[in-house]
Amino acid sequence: MLWIFFLAISAGSVLGLAALLWFYPVLGAGVCPRCFGLQRAAPGLYVEPGMTGSARRHVLVSMDTARDRIVDFYSERRAHVRIVACHSERCDRRFGGRGAAAVTYSLGPFAVVRVSPRGLDATVLAHEIAHTEAHARLGFVGHVTRKMPAWFDEGLSVVVSDDPRYLAPGTGSERCKVTPAADLPASPFDWAPRAARDPSLYAQAACAVLLWAEAQGEAGAVHTRLAAGARFP
Repeated sequence: MLWIFFLAISAGSVLGLAALLWFYPVLGAGVCPRCFGLQRAAPGLYVEPGMTGSARRHVLVSMDTARDRIVDFYSERRAHVRIVACHSERCDRRFGGRGAAAVTYSLGPFAVVRVSPRGLDATVLAHEIAHTEAHARLGFVGHVTRKMPAWFDEGLSVVVSDDPRYLAPGTGSERCKVTPAADLPASPFDWAPRAARDPSLYAQAACAVLLWAEAQGEAGAVHTRLAAGARFP
């Protein structure tokens, strides 16, 4: 009867995977982009077929700039990422878009990034790719056990992407635009609805990360803790 047990487990896994892909079609597109009619524009970058040549060139230039920002901070890229880029609202809705410029779905070193028509610029792309690099360095276990709280994850991505919406000119904590609250969301499930209501949370989180880094007394504090597998902050 052992085979019945394994058959039941296998069936449950298949049904679970099918349900996941039903609710998050972008994950299916990440696994098999061509199955969803997407076209390869560059390594790891897939776009909708109707994207014009000029739009593709813009995305490619934005991707190069975004990846340069990632390398400036991390020196190298470790994440295995598939980026699904939409140029139309119809495409974005097809893959689960609900208004966000971009969303990252990652599990340790593997990630799929959905980019809406509003996110096809270097800063947004760098922000999302920064998430994937942090998660890759945390590893599967470190990511699923949330060694890095949501506010730190988001604030770090703002810093890496050098987002002028949430950072002032200067260095270190001089870049803070707003004093961070003491209760920044630690869970991504709390972060998303609060940030939707109050976009200043991104500026607060970025400032909190900058203040933390200064308190550590070294510019490479993030790298040191990631390498050590330590919890943040």
